[in-house]
Amino acid sequence: MLDITLTAVADLGDVARRWQALEAGAAPGPFRAWDFVGCQAAARFTAPSLLAVREDGRDVALALLNRAGKRLYLQEAGDPAWDALFIEHNGLLIRHGAEHVLAPALRTLAAAAPVVLAGVDDAHFAAASQAGVINRHQPRFAPAVDLAALRGAYLETLSANARAQIRRAMRLAGPGLAIHRAPDRATARAYFDELVTLHQAAWEARGKPGAFADARLLGFHTALIGAGAVAELLRVTANGRTLGVLYMLRQGGHACCYQTGFAPAADTREKPGMVCHALAIELYRCGGASKYDLLAGQARYKTTLAPAGGQMLHWFTLYPAGALGARARNVLERKKRVFFFEKRNQKTFALAPS
Repeated sequence: MLDITLTAVADLGDVARRWQALEAGAAPGPFRAWDFVGCQAAARFTAPSLLAVREDGRDVALALLNRAGKRLYLQEAGDPAWDALFIEHNGLLIRHGAEHVLAPALRTLAAAAPVVLAGVDDAHFAAASQAGVINRHQPRFAPAVDLAALRGAYLETLSANARAQIRRAMRLAGPGLAIHRAPDRATARAYFDELVTLHQAAWEARGKPGAFADARLLGFHTALIGAGAVAELLRVTANGRTLGVLYMLRQGGHACCYQTGFAPAADTREKPGMVCHALAIELYRCGGASKYDLLAGQARYKTTLAPAGGQMLHWFTLYPAGALGARARNVLERKKRVFFFEKRNQKTFALAPS
């Protein structure tokens, strides 16, 4: 029998112990690892709550939420400034073999308050459809390279045009082209500082603030990199200069490219971003990772680098059954039927707007 509780959190240390014990049997991916979740909660959550599902006296699922106004936010603050961090591959932390608890757990959450779920997978979307009423659904496709399926060098899997462009860009980069993984936290922080400089310069040149303009967000990233287990920094150099820095989040075999900073290109053929990603993908392939995830978005470079892989992620608000009027429910049901039909036939959702 399931015991499902939702309680206010007084001690994050106790949550950390339970989370890390469950994490060992869940393989959650980087966005559900305690390094990431704990840094978020410590920095962002004003009223944290813990959803706990226990079966036979042990935790089989956990979720950390923040209560903001009348809503619960799954691993988000409910504050637009903080939630610019943008979480993906979100969801409950569930022990292997206990996936049956997902719908009852989401039903319990929806009964407590409308719950905002950001960047969850198809399983969470399907369970939410059983648990209550979905509103404001936004699907986005996250391209990824299935490294476990590769049988040779990564570049050989790309189109002839993409291969030619990347190889030409590698030649143009100059001698000594190499990728370096930060060996320790101090080096990771130095790589990150360089990434921030490159990233901000590129975005400010376009008249936009960039991802690191808010000092609070910068502090979150500094704390996450300091935690050390999930964040990895990669630096690509050639001809005595930095081509780019990649800020990766990795848990087990799942490597996600979270942020980047690239040197400006004087020639459109140089393509420092494509070069950096190609080298990083090969690095992770040779290192035994199973997936290189470019995360959600419609940028063309993502589908060029990952032409055949990825998954749909979902952003929506879940209400309890009966919370919306009959007319609204009918509209939502039609949208869900259209979505699942188009997904089954692989038509229109390959590139959803970000």
